[in-house]
Amino acid sequence: MANLPKLISKTKIMQGYQCHKQLYLSVHRKELIPPVTPELQALFDQGNHVTEEARKRFPSGVLIDNPAFDFVGSLKKTRELLSAHTETIFEAAFEYKGCYARADIISYNPLTQRWIIREVKSTTKVKDEHLDDVGLQVWIMANAGLPIEKIVLMHLNPLCKYPDLRNLFVEEDITDKLRGLHTSIAPRLNEVFKSLRAEQVPAISIGEHCYRPRECQFKDHCWAENQVPDLSVFDIPTLRQKKWEFCDKGLLKLDDIPESELDHQQQIFLNVLKTGNRFIDRERIHSELAKWKFPLVFLDFETQSSAIPRFDGTGPFAQVPFQFSVHVLDSLDSELRHYEYLCNEDKDPREELTPLLIEACRGVGSVVAYYSQFEAGRIQDLEDYFPHHKEELKSIRDRLVDPLPLLREAVYDRAFRESFSIKSVGPALLGDVFDYKAMTVPDGGAAQRAYAEMVDSKTSGARREVLRNALLEYCAKDTLVMVELVKWLYKC
Repeated sequence: MANLPKLISKTKIMQGYQCHKQLYLSVHRKELIPPVTPELQALFDQGNHVTEEARKRFPSGVLIDNPAFDFVGSLKKTRELLSAHTETIFEAAFEYKGCYARADIISYNPLTQRWIIREVKSTTKVKDEHLDDVGLQVWIMANAGLPIEKIVLMHLNPLCKYPDLRNLFVEEDITDKLRGLHTSIAPRLNEVFKSLRAEQVPAISIGEHCYRPRECQFKDHCWAENQVPDLSVFDIPTLRQKKWEFCDKGLLKLDDIPESELDHQQQIFLNVLKTGNRFIDRERIHSELAKWKFPLVFLDFETQSSAIPRFDGTGPFAQVPFQFSVHVLDSLDSELRHYEYLCNEDKDPREELTPLLIEACRGVGSVVAYYSQFEAGRIQDLEDYFPHHKEELKSIRDRLVDPLPLLREAVYDRAFRESFSIKSVGPALLGDVFDYKAMTVPDGGAAQRAYAEMVDSKTSGARREVLRNALLEYCAKDTLVMVELVKWLYKC
């Protein structure tokens, strides 16, 4: 075993809180650490953006801008600023018994001669994992000798609406909540460091901790070590907590699952996974489709979501549509009509999008959307923002129908595995030509990132054109796959 580093960051220790094996591998088997995915990088960027916004509330604050890996330099700069009684410090660094942490914002109160600790989180409420995280940090700071007055968690205010961002943050005093955790931290750390100093990797099996509070970066490695079968209990839809109960009992193989502990639908799923025989409830399908009205209007939105509100009347994480695709099918044998919109600039897209959406969806036929509650929510948002379009938009929302619940109840194919997403169902029922994997923009998260890059003023014209075409292709494919899925259902 390699020697332990002199200091271990709070971030790594929190990995140990989640799973001792995760911390051990991150320190001793660094070659197993996967590269940062675009999705994870987007989360990091979002957190940094929110923290930078929080700092604006403290204009006299001094930032310790040493690199994250410069533990010694950050500690030295912190000691200097503390000695100078600096009013507010950003990214102050502290260490105690090998544990290292940096604080988002600390402010000195000359009346009490103590410090107020503010930790910034890019969420709209305090979560349990925040208490563990901040509790550990404050424990390090207090033991390092910092006199603390109170601990505050700054999180985003769901009631804040752009353009007035004065109430963007809620400050929640969590001092009393952390007092109850304080005495448990040292014993917990002793266990974490004991496992880290061991000669062997901790013998920890897979479980819920692989995902909570966030998915472990070593999940694939550990699941391979635990010989999770290609088809396993994790592929049975709707099991939820029960899959972990089976996992804890070592029941991973499909043949090990007691059918008596499954409901009727789960038994169907299990049988399909074991036999490969597709399940279709034609009577249920025909009964539901009889309620739908032609012409069928297939609708899909792509949206952008920002932790910091950017558009009039929107709050943190509001989903603002920047693109739609609509395919209209007059009858099962008719030619498709296609309507689409994609905002080309970094601006509020709703003013342009809304009348085009209304025109594309005009009529009396059913509006088909996969997981329609998402489209319904975006249309409701537009109704609230454009009261003069309320009746026209409400007409679209009232006509929504959704193939997803029907597929969940009446169709199951082994290739779905545990997912009824359109990206699983489409290629399974219609063939590989309806797969998304090779696309430049293969999913909604990638669409958000592509759009942000496309409208960025630093992006070249050639790159913008590539991204624009990729976005149009992706959104259009979503509605085209819906068209073919619904045709497939009608022909069952």
